[in-house]
Amino acid sequence: MNTKKVLTLVTVVCGITAAGLIALPNVVADSVPTATIVNVEKVEHTDCVSLSGTVTKNLRENTFSVQVYVPEQDISKVALGQIAEITGDAFPGVTYLGEVSKISDIATKVQLGTVQKTAVEVTVNINEPEESLKQGYTAQVKLITSEPDIMTIVPYDAVDQDDTGEFVYILTDGRAYKRYIETGEELSDGVELKTVLDENERIITVDELSESGVPVKLSGK
Repeated sequence: MNTKKVLTLVTVVCGITAAGLIALPNVVADSVPTATIVNVEKVEHTDCVSLSGTVTKNLRENTFSVQVYVPEQDISKVALGQIAEITGDAFPGVTYLGEVSKISDIATKVQLGTVQKTAVEVTVNINEPEESLKQGYTAQVKLITSEPDIMTIVPYDAVDQDDTGEFVYILTDGRAYKRYIETGEELSDGVELKTVLDENERIITVDELSESGVPVKLSGK
């Protein structure tokens, strides 16, 4: 009689153990980190130097220009004939095109915002000014210092860093792998990705992941 009880108990215990083994893959699946595919954008980008200046008028020639002061760290980017975009609060919705017509040979100390800096005076002629434009208006000048270029932009939250450098996670065969990258300019909506990735490589963000090669599951799946 005691023997029968022992056999029954063993059977029950084995049944629980077997059920646990069958359920184990589901438990592991639930613990897999969740990954989200990152939207990598291709945008046209031009380098520029943004400045603030004052509109002046040449009464004899009936032409308008903007006098700006370029900080010494940016003056090497400026050249005669360079294209500029000119906007202002006094002429909302209007963007004038202009070009650099004069670069002073002398650097001087000027007040730029709340800081005194060494800068060079630059004259930007305004092309096709309208009659409503007036001498003394404040203008914002954007000097275009490079040809348009296609830039790959990655959201900031997709880029991480360790002792080796900056990296992103790449999704490959259901696993997240570290890929060390080179970044460039920092923009308002992301950072420039200079490293060239294959077309089939997809950048992801992963919750609570610290190792490379760990299995992940895509969000929503």
